[in-house]
Amino acid sequence: MNKKRALECILMIGLVFVISDGYAQVARSFPIDSRFGKLKSHSYPEFKIDKVTLIMGAGGQIRDRHNLLVMPPMLTKKDHKGYIRYQMDNMGLLHRVWFLTPDETKLAQDEEKLLKKQNPQKKFSIPFFQ
Repeated sequence: MNKKRALECILMIGLVFVISDGYAQVARSFPIDSRFGKLKSHSYPEFKIDKVTLIMGAGGQIRDRHNLLVMPPMLTKKDHKGYIRYQMDNMGLLHRVWFLTPDETKLAQDEEKLLKKQNPQKKFSIPFFQ
């Protein structure tokens, strides 16, 4: 009887690990007004995104590819470059930055192509992939 109980416990623990790993793979959803860009360089509080230099406002958040908060002094030039989604505040300052995974980058590029095809004059984002 003890062997059966031990086997049930091991299976339950294994099932918990499998289920919890599956939830970690859920795609992030970004705000509708977030923009897609490529982070070229950064020297906190200045971030060069595409060809524009933006300044991060007070209380700004930076999230890495695993959706964990990154403190500005921890930003490294090597690991924190590439494609991002970013959001501006009402003052025109950078409010939030999300570093994208390769899958999220592909979705964002497809969204940008669709936006340019549908309405080339407008510069707004739609919740196409949400």
